[in-house]
Amino acid sequence: MAKYIIAGKANCPFYAKAELLADQLALNLPDFKIHKIVKQPEDWEIWLKMTCEEKGWQHVSSPLIWRELVDRGGKGILLGGCDDFLEMAKGYYGITSAKMSDELVNIAKENLQTKIEIDAEEEQRKAEITPLRVCVSGASSALAYGVLAYLAQGDVFGMDQDVSIYLLDTAESQDVLKGTAMEIQDCSWPLLREVIYTPDPAVAFKDASVAVLLDGLPLRDNEDKKEQLISSARIFKAHGLALDQYAKKDVKILIGGGPACVNVFVTSKFAPSIPKQNICALARLQENHAKGLLAKKLSVNTAGIKDVIIWGNLGVTTVADPRNSRVHGYDGAIWGPHVPGFTRSVPEMVHDDKWLTGEFLETLKKPMDNVKNPGAIPALSGSSSVLSQLQDLWQGSSSEIYSLGVFSDGWYDLPQDIVFSVPVKFRQGSWNIIDDIPLDEAIKTQLQAIAEELKKDCEDLLSEISTE
Repeated sequence: MAKYIIAGKANCPFYAKAELLADQLALNLPDFKIHKIVKQPEDWEIWLKMTCEEKGWQHVSSPLIWRELVDRGGKGILLGGCDDFLEMAKGYYGITSAKMSDELVNIAKENLQTKIEIDAEEEQRKAEITPLRVCVSGASSALAYGVLAYLAQGDVFGMDQDVSIYLLDTAESQDVLKGTAMEIQDCSWPLLREVIYTPDPAVAFKDASVAVLLDGLPLRDNEDKKEQLISSARIFKAHGLALDQYAKKDVKILIGGGPACVNVFVTSKFAPSIPKQNICALARLQENHAKGLLAKKLSVNTAGIKDVIIWGNLGVTTVADPRNSRVHGYDGAIWGPHVPGFTRSVPEMVHDDKWLTGEFLETLKKPMDNVKNPGAIPALSGSSSVLSQLQDLWQGSSSEIYSLGVFSDGWYDLPQDIVFSVPVKFRQGSWNIIDDIPLDEAIKTQLQAIAEELKKDCEDLLSEISTE
């Protein structure tokens, strides 16, 4: 099969001549295929230069015609211009063009007008589609890099939602962000409108519908906890003030990294016009880590583990709770019905309370491996957790129970007005608390201790940074 690419200026009579001949060949020869690339005159020279540099060709005029190697792949074979195409068509197929110059000039004028109208219609169509403005802070980090790679593909916000991505980081990080922005644009995702990088929160948060804040500072064991919390809180105080002033009032904010519950608390206190329920802390990473350990113990796929709950102060002290978790696809000695949705109890299948209350919990307390930056979120699993949690928050999910750091309303006898990781179910654009999980006295005592420490930390922080 022959496939020819005919590219040229919309107002070029030689392009018109080659195009008409190609149409005639395609009409008479079933195996002759053509693809047309039409550029407005002011865009032609740049496009021609870039295409020739990419393919290693020498060509300086309109049209540019080449043959694609449909059956073998590769960069294609350069044919040349209009005369070269006419000569090939006459030699191979015995067909040529009899169009006169005056007629071709008129056709070229019509082509240009048609191109202008088509481009105007496309611009109007794009203008009518309001892109979702998504801001990612800490955008130069490895964690953000993994998140950015998927935000414009459609899985998170829907396959028909255009997005504009704003990258926010320090002035010193702008060269890195410039390279990241170029990479994102080079991916040619159809839903991506634009990528803007900036150190200015006023630009980054302007009319934002979604903010993913990933610049929390991880706590380190060998440094003073209070000083670390203050350093992180200053960042999120600034974010809160900027979000309150510039973002949409229904903006959805997901905070990951560092003491995430504390950072949500600080952000909300300095963004009073944004509903508290719209600001959440990432719990999915710890949740997935727990599911991975249980899946390994049961020799199943990690996705088969459901309803594991992470309670507590995300990024500081948490408690994993597998008591109500379920497992799909477990190949045990006793078979269950082969019906979709059939699950077994994880604790019953593990059948090892010593492991569940000992090694399992101790392993989860250890920092996840991150050689370059101990204590920070691992890039691959961290990015996946951010994206999946954001997708569930935006689009809703099934009936599965997940964990999320949210403002307490007194559930489970927790203090009000602290941010705590609790069990939720997602519906489109929001979440619902699951407030009927039975708790034994041991876990109640743990959660109360975590909550009281968290409450004191937040009160001390607010007192420290409010006057700065």
